[in-house]
Amino acid sequence: MTRYRQAFWWSFAALAFCALAVIWFLVNFDRRAEEVRGVPKREAIRNPYLAAERLLRDLGYHVDVVQEAAWLERLPPRGLLILTGGRQYHLTPARTKALLDWVRSGGYVVAEAGSVGQSDPLLREFDVRLKPRQSARTAPADVAAIDEDDGTAGPVTRQARPTEPPRRIVAIPGYGRDLRMRANAGRALYVGDVAPAWGVKGAQDKQDDQRMELLEFRLGEGAVTLINGLWRFGNYSIESDDHGELLAALLAAHPGTGQLVIMTRLGVPSLWEWLNEHAQAAVASGLLLLAAWLWHVIPRFGVVRAEPPAERRSLIEHLRAIGRFLWRKQALGVLLAAARANLGAQIAVRHAVADESAAHGVALLARRTGVHERAIQFALYGTPESPAQFTEALRTLQELEIQLR
Repeated sequence: MTRYRQAFWWSFAALAFCALAVIWFLVNFDRRAEEVRGVPKREAIRNPYLAAERLLRDLGYHVDVVQEAAWLERLPPRGLLILTGGRQYHLTPARTKALLDWVRSGGYVVAEAGSVGQSDPLLREFDVRLKPRQSARTAPADVAAIDEDDGTAGPVTRQARPTEPPRRIVAIPGYGRDLRMRANAGRALYVGDVAPAWGVKGAQDKQDDQRMELLEFRLGEGAVTLINGLWRFGNYSIESDDHGELLAALLAAHPGTGQLVIMTRLGVPSLWEWLNEHAQAAVASGLLLLAAWLWHVIPRFGVVRAEPPAERRSLIEHLRAIGRFLWRKQALGVLLAAARANLGAQIAVRHAVADESAAHGVALLARRTGVHERAIQFALYGTPESPAQFTEALRTLQELEIQLR
């Protein structure tokens, strides 16, 4: 009885310990769900602005993602356009004029300005520079923006600057609150002779020239916003800081018709496309010169020469050709029958086993030639089932011929 009582108390103690352990775990740990970025799918890889596209569609915009520069000639009236940095080689003078006329009629453009060259048509139109002028030291007075870390603080502040990229405060005219966006540590924009409607300051460079992160220019009834880094609205950065709200606020300040075009992945034109668009006359002249040179160097057509008679081949070549043909056609039985008949004729001529039975003839051939009886039996009367067996049978027949000579 004492043993059962001890087992009961030990079991009770184990259950109590487990219950206390569970209670301690529940008191000290909380269950919390966290979102983890996974591997991007094919759609996100092909469209770097997929997140922005879905956000804007949820906000009621009619979004079209296009990759053809010809869309610049048929943009929707009073619509919206997001233009990436691959546009420079596609903005021909005709397309640039069509784009600017579309803006003057009420269109709105948000364009990348941090990954294009100084020859970009939009930068030249509004005199936005990638290097400061020698006489320029400050930004225009009408560029109203607040910068959390614009580099204007004293030396102590500059030394204590955090390693994290600084944020810029964006005050969009007419919007209810200030927004934060991450600074671009790469390229810099500088204001030229054309004064912007408003903008966002960046850090000052070593010559105390004011860099700009965002510039908006009025053009007729529309506007153009040049932003130093359209990556803020990409799949990996739109959820950081207030980038998503910043894009929505920029478009909301220019409502238009709600038709939005995102022009992305515009590659560099191929050599043939460039030649067809810019050098048609030169290509045509080169082809004419090439044709004239070929006409000069190619021999003229004359009398048809008679073909030389074909060389007569030897008998062994014909026999080899027949053997290769039968081998390709898998007619191994024909070749083996011919080899057996040839050996039989040689045996009959030499009276080696003329009047003997098959078994006794095989034994007699084995004694005279030294070849194994089983090999002779298979070579004379067997049925090969594979190319290897066929080759072995022919090798035995050839050896018998050699020994009987």
